[in-house]
Order: sequence, then C-alpha cells, then structure tokens
Amino acid sequence: MIRSVKIASPLNQGKLKQVHRFLETYQNCVNYFIARLWSEQRFNGKYLEASYIQAAGQRFDLTARLIQCAGKQALAIVKSQHKKSKRQRRMPRFRRFVANLDSRFWKITNRCNSFEWIRLQSGFTFYLPFKKTRGWNYWANKGFSLSKSIRLIFERDKLFIEFFFEKEAPELKITGDIEGLDLGYVNLAVCSDGQVVGERIGDHIKGFDKREKHTHQQITQQVFHELKKLDLSKAKTLVIENLKKVKYKTRGMFPREHNRRLSHWLYARAIKWLEQRCEEEGIQLLKVSPWKTSQFCRFCGNWDRRSRRGEEFVCMHCGHRDSAEHNAAENLKLLGLAGVYSLRSLKT
Repeated sequence: MIRSVKIASPLNQGKLKQVHRFLETYQNCVNYFIARLWSEQRFNGKYLEASYIQAAGQRFDLTARLIQCAGKQALAIVKSQHKKSKRQRRMPRFRRFVANLDSRFWKITNRCNSFEWIRLQSGFTFYLPFKKTRGWNYWANKGFSLSKSIRLIFERDKLFIEFFFEKEAPELKITGDIEGLDLGYVNLAVCSDGQVVGERIGDHIKGFDKREKHTHQQITQQVFHELKKLDLSKAKTLVIENLKKVKYKTRGMFPREHNRRLSHWLYARAIKWLEQRCEEEGIQLLKVSPWKTSQFCRFCGNWDRRSRRGEEFVCMHCGHRDSAEHNAAENLKLLGLAGVYSLRSLKT
C-alpha cells in the first residue's frame, strides 16, 4: 500500500527560481527521452541503455544519475500512453515541472528553526524547508513507513514536496458478506445492508450561491467525514459503480446551475478513498457497469425507465417499491453475487 502527503516548501524567491530552473531542465530532458523513445517505438524495459544517457548528457546540464531518473520517468510515460487505443494514442508531452527522486538524491537533515530540512544533491545542492503535517503523522501512526522516493512539484509559483508512505497490504478476506454501495448526488452513499451516510448532501450543495474554492473544500471535508461512518466490518467484497466516464460527452447538455452542482459531486475522490479503505481492511472492491442499476427490479428481473420516479423506485411489472438508491445498491450486490459486470449479462 502506498499513500502520499503533499507539503508546501516556504522558499524565498531567489531559491524558488533556482529550483524552478532545475525542474525546467529536468522537464526538457524527460521530453527529449519521450521524443526519442516514441520515434524508435521503444515501449518496454525499466531502464535505458548507456547510449541514451550519454547522448542526453551532452545536451543537458544534469548528472548521469539525474538523467537516468529522467529516462526512467520518460519510459513510464511512453509505456502508459502506448497502452491506450490506437485512436487515442499519440506522442505524449511532459508539461509539468515535476521530478521523481530516489534516496540517492535527498536526505532529511536535523530540525532547525521549527522546520525539517531536505538536502538535495547531485551536481547541485538545495536545502528545502518543510513542516510535518497532520497527514504525515496520520500515516506514520498507522504503521506506514517513509518511502525512499519523493516528488518535487512546481505549480502555481510554489514548490511542493510529495512524500510517500508504504505498508504491506493485508490479505483479502475469505469470509464475510458481499455488499453493494451506491454513490449518489442526493444521498452520498447508500449500502445494500441499509446504511445511509451523507444523507441529503445534495440539499447542502444547492445552498451554495456560486461555485467557489471554499465550497469545494467544505464538501470534500464533509464527504470524507461521512464516508468514515460506513461500517464495513462484515463485508468481504464491496461492489460499486464504475463512474470513470460518467461525465463523458456531457458538456453543454445541462444548464449552468446544474453543472455547478455536479462539480461538487466528488465521486472520483470518494471512490479513491473507498479504494484505500478497502485495501487497508482486506476487502475486495469490484467496479461494475452502472447501466440500469436504478431501473432494474431484482424480484421480477424486468427494467423500465418509468420504474424510476425521482428518488423512488416502483416496478411497473410487479409493483415492488423501494428507494431508487437502495434499489441500485441491491442490484450492485446482485452483480457481485452473480460475478458479472453488467445487468445485460443476467438472464431474465
């Protein structure tokens, strides 16, 4: 298991410009490797040969070790892009000022002036101050150990240091229940066993006059606070909807007021939090198709769009009644029990 903590480093403008110049050089080196690897159709391996490192060393004012890091990062980017479909596949470009550095390049020094300090070295020397945050202490207290790698990120004219924490994942449970969990806009999460957390969170979002930074932060905190209330102690498998492309091709389909409210529906962050929690508790997390989950009747095996009446589900064929969200959660549980991805696979 890997968790990360992103901490801002309070550098003065002079040192900030030095670090920015270094990251800019590093970025150019990564893009050089990307262009060469893509043109040579090189999409495998973990490290680059010495000829690549020597060629880059003549172009960039970086040590061989740093060039190796840039090459490894470029190779990972190219391999990831090549996995996409042919229609989406094109040569990537590294646009961020980000450097992944292993333990050869950094070391935490003694505390001074209420700050911890990182000493960066490899043909250069930087001292970067930072303070341990609650996130750092949280993962440390849960038995996670500090990883050997860090990430330097320059964005919005600030420097951030991303630390990584590691811990061995527990084995998956072999006993317990299969539960479905529906993530919604009206209620945050409804479980097939009857649990409801984040009740009427949609009404809270409607109370915002406009989309602002503090409203997103407020909802994020509330979402995580509510999700912590879920009791998954009896579950061995949790089934949720695969909402990765839920907003795909929806631009311009809804009025501005509706889009503003949807922007506060933090399903991606909620799913990531659930993934981490299930990983820590040894629960298998399954993502299935959301197709017709709120319109399908598990009792008679029929689906009809007319069965979904706002927040209520009333089957047009057998008359079964339930809340739309709990009905969806029960159908997700049904998919988990049947071991299929979509309701299309179930015979009626």
